[in-house]
Amino acid sequence: MISDSLINEWKQWMSRNYIPTMQDLVKDIRVELYEVMAVVEEGNTNYSCQMQVNKPADLDTINKYNAILINNIKAEFGDKCLTFSSILNEVKIG
Repeated sequence: MISDSLINEWKQWMSRNYIPTMQDLVKDIRVELYEVMAVVEEGNTNYSCQMQVNKPADLDTINKYNAILINNIKAEFGDKCLTFSSILNEVKIG
């Protein structure tokens, strides 16, 4: 979640720092950024940065460096940006 007043700066930070760092660290990673289209706290917008990897070992790299990058984003945007992480495993039906 990012304060609407900082969206442009946050997007620039993501495109110049977070996403390129992940792409440099993990070969063949797929990184996509989505706006979450749900009711959110007024004056804020939610985004989801989705990363898809081919090998479970890549998750270790992501987790290690994600913590550093999250600290950097907190230093840059303070409490105007809230983050959380989760790991998803695709479930195939049928």
